[in-house]
Amino acid sequence: MAEKISFPAGRLGLLAVCCAMFLSWGIARSEGAQVLTLEDCLAAAEANHPGIAGANASVASAAGRLASSAVSDRLEISGSAAVTRSGNEMSENLGSSLGLSASVKVYDANRNKYAVDSSRASLSATEEEARNTLFGVRSGVKSAFLTLLLDYEITRQREESVRAFEQHLEQAKGFYEAGTKPWYDVTKAEVDLGNAQMSLAEASADIRDARASLASAMGADPSEEFDITSPGLEVITLPDGTESAAADMALENRTDYRASRLKIDAGILSLRSDARANAPSVSLSGGYSGDGDENDFSHLAMGWNTGLRMTVPIIDGGAYKARVDSARAQVMSLEASHEKLRQDILLEVSRAKTDIIKARERIRVSELTLVNAEENRRMAVGRYETGVGDPLEVTDALVSFTDATLSNKRAHHDLQLAIINLEKAAGVEFARTAGTEDGGNDK
Repeated sequence: MAEKISFPAGRLGLLAVCCAMFLSWGIARSEGAQVLTLEDCLAAAEANHPGIAGANASVASAAGRLASSAVSDRLEISGSAAVTRSGNEMSENLGSSLGLSASVKVYDANRNKYAVDSSRASLSATEEEARNTLFGVRSGVKSAFLTLLLDYEITRQREESVRAFEQHLEQAKGFYEAGTKPWYDVTKAEVDLGNAQMSLAEASADIRDARASLASAMGADPSEEFDITSPGLEVITLPDGTESAAADMALENRTDYRASRLKIDAGILSLRSDARANAPSVSLSGGYSGDGDENDFSHLAMGWNTGLRMTVPIIDGGAYKARVDSARAQVMSLEASHEKLRQDILLEVSRAKTDIIKARERIRVSELTLVNAEENRRMAVGRYETGVGDPLEVTDALVSFTDATLSNKRAHHDLQLAIINLEKAAGVEFARTAGTEDGGNDK
C-alpha cells in the first residue's frame, strides 16, 4: 500500500475556504428580509416607480393645458378700485374710481374650439402614454423576476455540482489511500472541485446582481434587502390562438400606438385652429363704473357702457402662413412616425413569436440531451466506484450533466421571457401562471 500523504492547505484549499465564505454571505437569505411574490413586486412597482410618477405628472400637466385653453370662450369679469392724487404748485386734486367690467367672445370661426379639441386629444394621448409606461414597468418587473428565479435555479445546480465533485474527491482519496488509484486522481478531483466552487461563487454574485436589477425595476433602492418566492411561475402558458392573433391584438391594444394616433388627431385639430387665425373675431363687452373728485367712494358718479368689437387681421408680416405651414408639416411628421411605429410593432410581434418557437425547440432538444447526460454520468460514476473508470471520464460526465441541466433551465427561462416579450409586443397581459401557493424558492 502506498504511503499515506496528508493534503496540504495550498492554493486549492484556500480557494475552497474563500468560496465557502463568499457563498455563505452571498446567497443566504437575510434575517427578516421581506419575501415577495410576483404580484407583490408588481404592486410595489406601480406604487414606487419614478417612471410611473412622471407619467402621471405629465397627465396632470396636459389636463392643466386643456383647462387653460378652454377659458378663452368663457365669460371674463374683473373689478377695479383706485384712489389717485395729483397736483401742481397751484393746486392739489384727489380722485377715486370704482368699476366692474365683463367680456365674452361671441365669434372666432371656431378657432378656440379646435384648439380646445386639440388639447383634449393631446391629453388622451398623454394618458395612453402613461398606460404604456405602466405596462412597460410591469413587463420589466416580470423579466427581472424571472431572471432572478433562473439565477436561483443555476445556484441550486451549482451546489449540486459541488456536492458531486466533493463526493468524487472523497472517492479518489479513498482509492489512493487503498493503493488502487494514483495521486493524479486526487489532484484532478481537487482541481475539479475548485472549479465547481468558483462557478458556484459566480452564480451567487449573479443572484445579487439580479436582485438589484429587480429592485431597480420596482423603483426601489437596489441595496434593499428582500427575497422572492414563486408559486407556479415556472409554468407560463398562452391562451389558445394568441400567437396567430398577436399582430391584430397589438394594433388594437398597444397604448403607444393609440397615443400616436391621438397625437395625429391633436395635430390636425391644431392645424385647423391655426388656419383660422386670420378670420375675424367678435367679442361683447360691458362695464359699470364710477368716478369722483374726492377720496370717498360714497360720492361717485356712476355710469355704464357696453360694446361689440370685431377684430380683422390685415397684415401680419407672414406669421399666419408660417404658423400654418409649420402645423401642416408637424402633422405629416406625426403620420410618418405612426406608420413607422406600426411597422416596428409588427416586427416586434414577429420576433417574439419566433423566439417562442426557438425556445420550445431548445427545450425539446435540451430535455433529450439531459436524459443522455444523466445516463452518462450514472455510468461514469458507477465505473469509477468499481475501480475501473477513468477520472477524466467522471469529470466530463459531471460537467456535461451540469451543462445539460443548466441548458434545459435556460431554455425554459427563454420561453418565459419570449412569452413576456410577446405580451409587451401585443400590448395585452394574456399569459397565465399555474402552480400552488406552497411552491417557491428556498433561497
